[in-house]
Amino acid sequence: MQTILTPQQMKMLEEHAFSLGVPSLLVMENAAREAFQALQDVLGGIDGKTILFLIGTGNNGGDGLAMARLCLLAGGKPRVVMLGDPKTKDAQANYAYAKTLEIPFIDFITRHAQEVDAVVDALFGTGFHGELPQETASIINTVNEWDVPRIAVDVPSGLDSSGGLMSQGCFHATHTIALGHLKTGHCLAKDKTKLGKIRVVPIGLPKKAYESLGQDRLITSLEETDLKDYLPKRAPDAHKGDNGRVLMYMGSLGMAGAAGMAAQAALACLRSGAGLVTIVCEREIIPILQSLVPNAMCVPIEEAVKSRPRYDVFAVGCGLGQSDAIWENIVKLWSPDLPSVWDADALNLLAKNPMRLGEHAVMTPHPGEAARLLNTSAAKVIDNPLSAAERLQKTFGGIVLLKGDVSTIQSENETAFNLVGSPALAKGGSGDALAGMIATLIAQEPGKGLFNAARTASLWHGMAGRSAARQLGLLSPLTKDVIDHLGIVAAFTAE
Repeated sequence: MQTILTPQQMKMLEEHAFSLGVPSLLVMENAAREAFQALQDVLGGIDGKTILFLIGTGNNGGDGLAMARLCLLAGGKPRVVMLGDPKTKDAQANYAYAKTLEIPFIDFITRHAQEVDAVVDALFGTGFHGELPQETASIINTVNEWDVPRIAVDVPSGLDSSGGLMSQGCFHATHTIALGHLKTGHCLAKDKTKLGKIRVVPIGLPKKAYESLGQDRLITSLEETDLKDYLPKRAPDAHKGDNGRVLMYMGSLGMAGAAGMAAQAALACLRSGAGLVTIVCEREIIPILQSLVPNAMCVPIEEAVKSRPRYDVFAVGCGLGQSDAIWENIVKLWSPDLPSVWDADALNLLAKNPMRLGEHAVMTPHPGEAARLLNTSAAKVIDNPLSAAERLQKTFGGIVLLKGDVSTIQSENETAFNLVGSPALAKGGSGDALAGMIATLIAQEPGKGLFNAARTASLWHGMAGRSAARQLGLLSPLTKDVIDHLGIVAAFTAE
């Protein structure tokens, strides 16, 4: 797990370090030294190699100028293209130093493609947003075609480091050297291939500087190594009653695949460790579900609403349908005082019948469902998933897991990004399995809280998707294959 900062938080952190007496020029030097070491690692050494540095007018350009100096002193051949006069005092200091060392400052010409061993992008830093100037975009478009390593300092120029939007002509990095921390834009970038391999390097900020962030919400990223600590621990003498009772209202008659989606959710629930799973559904589909999920019990909906089965967690929505009668059944089965997981059609019905779910609920929308809940467009949700997740949480309460290639898990006080996923998960039924996993993780260890269950399920699900893809490729895994790999991932993680 690592901490992810917004550009505003990063600026606040640096400014507090400066107020504590840390010279800003020293921080720039630290950043340049670490970034230069990363550059050497990429190239396998720098001696005798020609590096083209694209330098902007701000502190990102100052970082690049300091790197060019270090390149010269290490035996490299830096060539600097300046796109304007340096505007900050630290950038000006490094510019003067580079001039004193007689580092070549040149005009950009396309024949440099045959002369350089790498390109370093230090044009714009975390303050960039909008569109690139035409001259800059033209240069970047040219170097993007060169078959050499292209290294971005902190963020590729043209990337909004807050929301991840990319302008036309964005620098296509083969490697990105993130200074200090990953930024939200690194994680939310719409085309992550343009960031290449990301390496985070320290810049020497003191721990005391982090006090400036105070109550400001910090974002954490989920990584594969976290799963071992997150997974439930099972006592040697545990019995099924100790491992949670999950009630699932899902599946419907007359919807092709609806029973199958319900079965996927129930199978994932059981595979993730649930002790007892009860499916509430229409009487006519009970034979189908009992054949698909023999380990689960099934109760007809008309009986369940008269005498609600005992449960620790209520999961609702998968393949359910959206009639008024179904909404009435949900309200009868749901208790605001007990944990619940809302997915798929339950969310669509909630959009039609808005109410606050409270602190014991987990919502798992994809961008389309989130858009309906927020009365906006899916495109706007995709453009700013962090804002969408925050709005959903404030409106409906509880925990929000906004699904995507990077899923956002949001509580009132915590935010996490799950960076572990796979395109193999982009199939119908995948979200149903995730909902079932969240329900059982809440039921097994209620003391750890709903946020922990949501992030654990998201990480485990993503790792199972990767595991299935390694065996079957990206195109072929079905949701059942991913569910089967939950146990493989858990067993490997426990070793």
